[in-house]
Amino acid sequence: MKHSILPAFRNIILLAVIFLFFLLPKQAISQQSKCYLDALLKTAELNYPLIKTKKRQTQALQYAVKYKQNGLIPSLNASYQAGYATANNITGMIYPQYIIPISGPPSKSNDYSGVPGSAAALSLQWEPVTFGQRNSEIELAKGRLQYGNADEELTLFQQQVSVINAWLNYALIDDLIKVYRSDVDRSAFNLKQAQSLVASGLRPGTDSSSFSSEYTRAQIQMIGFERQRDSTLIVLKELVGGHLPASLLADSSLFKNLPILTIADTSLKDHPEVQLGKANVTANELALKSLKKSIMPRLTFWSTGYGRGSGIGADGSVSSSDGWHFERYNYGVGAQVSFPILEVFRQKPLWKQQELVTAASREELSQTELHLSAQKEIAESAFQKALQAARLAPQQFKSALYSYNAIESRYKSGLINYYDVIQSQQLVFRSEADARAAYYNAWRSLLNKAAYYGNLDLFLNQYGK
Repeated sequence: MKHSILPAFRNIILLAVIFLFFLLPKQAISQQSKCYLDALLKTAELNYPLIKTKKRQTQALQYAVKYKQNGLIPSLNASYQAGYATANNITGMIYPQYIIPISGPPSKSNDYSGVPGSAAALSLQWEPVTFGQRNSEIELAKGRLQYGNADEELTLFQQQVSVINAWLNYALIDDLIKVYRSDVDRSAFNLKQAQSLVASGLRPGTDSSSFSSEYTRAQIQMIGFERQRDSTLIVLKELVGGHLPASLLADSSLFKNLPILTIADTSLKDHPEVQLGKANVTANELALKSLKKSIMPRLTFWSTGYGRGSGIGADGSVSSSDGWHFERYNYGVGAQVSFPILEVFRQKPLWKQQELVTAASREELSQTELHLSAQKEIAESAFQKALQAARLAPQQFKSALYSYNAIESRYKSGLINYYDVIQSQQLVFRSEADARAAYYNAWRSLLNKAAYYGNLDLFLNQYGK
């Protein structure tokens, strides 16, 4: 009994060791790639200039809200002035704009000699009641802040999509280079084999030249893909703000695992682009409300205390030295209600303009929702078809590789010529590259689906598993 249990136990241990040996390295690489992609997204958020621009603009809008809220604070002004001027005066009413008023009784005649004068005042003005004007301005500032936040979120979302897309491009090119290296190795092996067969007289010398040409072609093609990989890396570096996180690690696990179909929320209400459209509609509605509140009356409380000095006495005598110091002191308090009676007629075209702008923003929101809804359906269909193609692609490669091995054996036996070997080798290369591209298209289609659903978790929750 004891002897029968021990072998079974050893077999279980052996299977567990084999399982850990093959599974854990893949999981470790996959997790490293996931962490690196997270680092790319975080780096882009912190360093990309356009995102930083949107953050600064949002912060500026926050202070705009605070400024409108500070409208309840009274206006308190202190002033002092001294001057040298004539004192000629005349009674009668004039419209005060562009005319500097003069105080004192009318003078008997023109006297062009100047006298000094001075004044200092402390004046307070307070509008505690604005009949909704101040609140509407605050709400408008908050609406613009909401729009700024939505614009910042959309910019960040679009940048994250661009970063992930560039990362997938880099991973594909990097993996295709491995495929090209395999093709170069096959070409080198075939060249060496052909040279041996030519040297032994089993093959004509043209075979060696043909395989040499194919070997050179494969090398040149791989150099072109290495250049493309470098360009893709530069693009990725730009998208994250010019600073790639350390320890760049291409993700080869993408071409060994496929994403799975998941049921996603079909609502568009949380899509950043829809949120921006809604914030735009809200801001326009609040702007219209603020315009209509601008015709409301204003209640103003005021108070002042001031001192005056003049170089002319009450009897008309001139004493220049008296103008440099204060002789009279006054104070005053009061309240004022102002009604812009005709302002409503002047404002009506502006209201109509804002109403049309608001209506246009609603239609723009409807257009955005319609476009995203259509693109969601396209992305969903494309994702399903990409998965179907990706599942078939490895079978094509397996068949091409089997055919290549058989043709290579027949070539060594002298049954076929070099052309069949080269054609079969190119078929192996194309089918292997197509298999990588098919897996890439599946992940890229999942990213497009996440982008049009407005939820990158649809991609990130499957990536790196």
